[in-house]
Amino acid sequence: MWPIISMANQRAFRSKNKTMPNKPKQIKRNWKPERKSFDRVKTNYEFYNSWKWRKRSKLFKENNPICVKCDQNDMVSAAMFTDHIQRIEDGADPWDESNWQSLCEFHHNQKSGREAHGYKEHKEKSK
Repeated sequence: MWPIISMANQRAFRSKNKTMPNKPKQIKRNWKPERKSFDRVKTNYEFYNSWKWRKRSKLFKENNPICVKCDQNDMVSAAMFTDHIQRIEDGADPWDESNWQSLCEFHHNQKSGREAHGYKEHKEKSK
């Protein structure tokens, strides 16, 4: 059985023996690039959360229930997102339905990730 030590004795023991761990100092590594936080600007928050967009997006998905990208690859997948082909930040009209496409979660995340790194998709010209 261990002896019972009072709190005062515990503090005195720790201060004498310096048993408490110290946080290591940060080492600056000049060869390693400094981490940059996720800097994608979310300027369209009000637009995508508006009642008008949600209603029109839902109607578009009801009329176009299959993911466009999966359909091109001869697969069938339910569309979860109404996506702008050309981004609103690039000057596209947000209410132009010819600029919309239905995408599944996988293809929407893939396209959004590419756009975050500078990739831009263009509308196909109709012949």
